[in-house]
Amino acid sequence: MEITHIPAGSLTESEIEDTVAEVVAFDRVVNSASGLGPDFDPRPGEVRRTLRRTNDYLTHALWLGRLGADIVAKGIAYLSLKDNEDAAEIHVAVHPEHRRQGLGTELLAAMEEQLAGDGRTRLTSFGESPAAVVDADPRIARVAAASGTGALPSTLPEVAFARTHGYSLRQLERCSVVRIREAGGGLGAEDEGDDGYTILTWAGPTPEEHLEALALLHRRMSTDTPGAADLEEEEFWDADRVRANDADREASGKRMMTALAMKGDEVAGYTQAAHFADRPEVGDQGGTLVIREHRGHRLGARLKRANHAALLQESAVERVYTWNAAENTWMLAINDLAGFETFAWTSVWKKVLPTGATAGE
Repeated sequence: MEITHIPAGSLTESEIEDTVAEVVAFDRVVNSASGLGPDFDPRPGEVRRTLRRTNDYLTHALWLGRLGADIVAKGIAYLSLKDNEDAAEIHVAVHPEHRRQGLGTELLAAMEEQLAGDGRTRLTSFGESPAAVVDADPRIARVAAASGTGALPSTLPEVAFARTHGYSLRQLERCSVVRIREAGGGLGAEDEGDDGYTILTWAGPTPEEHLEALALLHRRMSTDTPGAADLEEEEFWDADRVRANDADREASGKRMMTALAMKGDEVAGYTQAAHFADRPEVGDQGGTLVIREHRGHRLGARLKRANHAALLQESAVERVYTWNAAENTWMLAINDLAGFETFAWTSVWKKVLPTGATAGE
């Protein structure tokens, strides 16, 4: 297998368009085999974004494995440039017709060697398994998450692959879906009284007057959510990064709907959801956080209710997907009230490469 390493920003625009077409076709085949359904098909705008170097905060690297002219394996790394510079989020996929031939192992070894050489030794990866597959046979031996909540069948291919290559299961996230128009936005409008909190909503890029608030919330999101301390260090966020992140999302065809909770001049919490120009009926829930000092006022439910109402009004979204740590019972209860149902389980894997690691270590 011939492996090509493609750092973001290294291709011409013509090469980018050719690569987008190839990668999207490959990813569609991989997703079709996963059982997750067309809502999880690749988005060309998102693939295009990973091939361009678009800002000073995050970059990407792509590895393509070919047999002849055909892509048979793909790897991608998400690389932070202002924080966690010894870390990478990675994903590996192999064409269904070429699995169990050692191609995934070969590609992963090349990725790990390159990343270790760049000083990125803390690796995190994610897998997604339909709930029906995870729950199919309760008699199968399970691998427990280090978080203490949840386990996956040891026979799942992604579980076996990760464990074989030295990755440990740190956490499980529940992926849930709600048919938002049938649920009418969910989260019934109980009387909240006059407790001093204001919920603001907007579509698209963050207004200038709220950039610092979103920067604060993103920083806290990287440390205050379940499992965050185990997975990464605090992320660097300022107004410029929020602005750059918003611009990237818009350029890729992703529009954010944001709800922000304030108490006077104090930032209390937020939630975001995305909808897509090329998949208008599907929405993805982004981050939701209520700052510790403001918990106990049902702000999580109130924020999501306001954001769902805005989505209903501003978009054609019919289904919203959300991901939450399995141990985050508080947020899962809020989602249950909103009508979310379990759709899949997302596994969070971690490996620390030895200093000076070589391929295959």
